[in-house]
Amino acid sequence: MADCLHMFRGYRVPPETVEQVRQAIIDTRGRVDVAALRAIVQPAMKAVDPWSSTSRDLAAACAVDSLVFDAARAGLVTRHVNAWKFPAWYRVKKQAGAACR
Repeated sequence: MADCLHMFRGYRVPPETVEQVRQAIIDTRGRVDVAALRAIVQPAMKAVDPWSSTSRDLAAACAVDSLVFDAARAGLVTRHVNAWKFPAWYRVKKQAGAACR
C-alpha cells in the first residue's frame, strides 16, 4: 500500500512519509502519540489542489486518522476510552501475524 496515492483534502502525503508514520506506530509502546504523528506528516504534505476551507493542519489530522485506522485494521493498535469517554489509540502487545499493510 506504500505505492498508493494518499490524498487528503487536496494535500498529498508522500509514500516515504506514510512509511515513516507506520514505522513510528510499530515502534510505539503503549499509547500512540497522535500529535507526534501529525508533526511528522504536516511538513511533508504537498499542496496539489487544497480545499479552500481546509488548513494544512486539518489535512494532516485527516491523514493521521486514516493511517491510524489502517493500523487498527491490521491489528497493530486498538482504541480505548477512559472514564471521561475520551478515546485514545494504544499499541497492541506483541501479536503473531500483526503487520501494517
